[in-house]
Amino acid sequence: MDLQCYRAQDESTFNVGIWEGANPLTSSLSLLSVQLIFIILLTQFLFFILKPIKQPRIVAEILAGIILGPSFLGSNKTFKKLFYPARGEQVLETISTLGVMFFIFVIGVKTDLRVMFHAGKRAPIIGIIGLIVCVAVVMPSCMSNMMSMEPDVLKVPMFMASLSVSLSINSVLVIVPILSDLNLLNSELGRIALSGSMTNDFVGWSMLSVIIVSEASAVSSQTAIWAALSIVALVLFIVLVVRPFGLWVVEKTPQGKPVEEGYVFVFLLLLLLVIFYTDIIGANSFTGALILGLVLPDGPPLGSALTEKIEIITKGLIVPLYYTVVGSKINLWHLTIAKMPSIIFLGVLGKMVGILLPSLYYKIPFLDALALSLVMVSKGIVEVMTYNFWMSIKLIDRNTYSILIVSVMLVPAICIPIASTLYDPSRCYAVYKRRTIQHLREDAELRILACVHDQSHVPGMLNLLEASYPTIQSPICVYLLQLVELVGRLIPIFIPHKIDRSIADGTTGFEADPIINAFLLHEQSNQGVLSVAPFTTISPYASMHDEVCRMAVDKRVSLILLHFHQRTDIAGHIKANNGLRTMNKKVISGAPCSVAILIDRQATDTTSVANEFMHEVVVLFFGGCDDREALAYGERMARHPGISLTVIRFLPSRGIKDDQAERKLDNQSLDEIKAIGLRTRKVRYMEELVGDMENIVQVIRSLDRDSYDLVMVGMRHTWNAVMANDSLSDWSECPELGVVGDFLATAEFDSMFSILIVKQQDQGGILASAGYNAPVHGEDLPTH
Repeated sequence: MDLQCYRAQDESTFNVGIWEGANPLTSSLSLLSVQLIFIILLTQFLFFILKPIKQPRIVAEILAGIILGPSFLGSNKTFKKLFYPARGEQVLETISTLGVMFFIFVIGVKTDLRVMFHAGKRAPIIGIIGLIVCVAVVMPSCMSNMMSMEPDVLKVPMFMASLSVSLSINSVLVIVPILSDLNLLNSELGRIALSGSMTNDFVGWSMLSVIIVSEASAVSSQTAIWAALSIVALVLFIVLVVRPFGLWVVEKTPQGKPVEEGYVFVFLLLLLLVIFYTDIIGANSFTGALILGLVLPDGPPLGSALTEKIEIITKGLIVPLYYTVVGSKINLWHLTIAKMPSIIFLGVLGKMVGILLPSLYYKIPFLDALALSLVMVSKGIVEVMTYNFWMSIKLIDRNTYSILIVSVMLVPAICIPIASTLYDPSRCYAVYKRRTIQHLREDAELRILACVHDQSHVPGMLNLLEASYPTIQSPICVYLLQLVELVGRLIPIFIPHKIDRSIADGTTGFEADPIINAFLLHEQSNQGVLSVAPFTTISPYASMHDEVCRMAVDKRVSLILLHFHQRTDIAGHIKANNGLRTMNKKVISGAPCSVAILIDRQATDTTSVANEFMHEVVVLFFGGCDDREALAYGERMARHPGISLTVIRFLPSRGIKDDQAERKLDNQSLDEIKAIGLRTRKVRYMEELVGDMENIVQVIRSLDRDSYDLVMVGMRHTWNAVMANDSLSDWSECPELGVVGDFLATAEFDSMFSILIVKQQDQGGILASAGYNAPVHGEDLPTH
């Protein structure tokens, strides 16, 4: 053991000041501040460098510790004396360890254990087989006297068993941050990894508990009994006292209101009490913090309140500090490498094989199965805390500890970039057939996926559905997907709402949610021609598009309806939801069908819909597949008895050449709409000659004079000769809407009509892998 001595009188909390000639780093506060600044800057710099090659944060943070430790900068005596003296090491380690307990507690609060019981059979089976195969590979290797060659393994039998199980576990606490960084939480791989790791977690930690109790009973049966009773007493206190109190707080808090600060303070005190108790009984303190978090209700109001208070400081500051402190204990030049790396390699290989084989059995494509196995062998915070605990109880010494920590860094550093390269979630969204309104038969059912974020989106969406004119010959099936940001929860949740339609008293059968109620009332007013199936997804915006696209594939919809991310409040101020914009952009780029973004100029917080429906609709036709899709949608609307349709075709002036093939397809679509106009006199056709964007803008600005209610336009006009020669797109605020769509959406274009910007499906080819059997909706997906 290394002994380090320093004079206690040299240490003080505060400094007298540099103007009196004092060294600012002699005080504990100044030293700690400089150390934190140095650590944060170094970890952020390393992560910035490593992020382009898909390295997870843990790699940068442990690597920062190794750089600051005795392997590199710490070997310089001057640097160590100034920035990392012995008197500061214990302070850093204590602060980081306590902070990580709070971080683990927050992870527990955000975790919903019910997910494990609502998942399908496939993912849990894959997780359990992966654990069993890994244990079966590692345990015989440990038993073959390989560990006897390690110089500092002090309790060989217990260590062999603990190491075998530790290498076999893939904790959900590790998998979630990795999937979140890769934006794969809602992907098929993400759902399988999350469900499988939760089952794996439960089985693995149960095995470790048995090992610990067995070891204690081998030393003293009385000690084992007292250890078991103390743990049982803790669990009973948390389950029978703390959880009911948490549920009472949730019930007492009015809906939509935050939890009172006093209750949050009580739970933080309970966390400190649990940490103290688990430490004095000799258990791993992070286990107590995790159990306490797991029993508390996740999500709003309590879970989100605790997360909001704790997560920012712990995730942004304490966790990087903890990993850096761990890495600083490693001296790469003094490692004695015997057989431990071979054991770790066998564990990784066994885990990969154990995940890969059942995945292939369930007909997951080979590349996706390989990516899944690479993700599920990754290690993180749980393993680091476990190895720290082993060293604190003298199960291992510094050498073995260093090798294990380096493996925690190297395994994800190698596996995660490969997995992100192999797995492309958009492959699952490529389809055989054209799923557009233009190519839909007149007597076929129109399936629409309507994505709603809040109540202000409801009136415009319902009016648009009414304008879509469902009939007996061509009914409409609406799949309503409520988009809820993941707050105070760890794992995304998908909720298929079960509606009782047998109620005969005129009610909807679903009173809890006003958004769903409004759509079900609309269904009742269009009984027999329009049906509504409500769903809710609770997930982060960064991966919410996966849920939308997956549902579009599963339900075989022809159109996805999205809302614009900006709206104007009562005071006239523009409110923007950048998370919603991120989702919209990803859906636009990867959707398996046509997509339309609705800009509702009259959005309010009410969900009422006018009984009398009348609309003046205009389609701005520049040409191209997106405009033809908008024209096909407008043609359907023109069948509505209360709708009049105007089509304005923009033709390039003489001397400007355009694409003749596209012009021919445009003419065919326009001939059909002209014929309808001759028969019904409800369709008006106009042409405008334009030579530049200024002419186009003048025509669009004149639309206000005709009192239109809805303006429809295609999203892309890249082939259009007028727009191709104009630089207006360089000044776009929302380039994802296209040049014309961006102009219509801008705040400078002040008009009260609504806007629908349409993009036709990109024909991406056939399903990604031959023989891929997409699961039924909800399989391996956490549902409630």
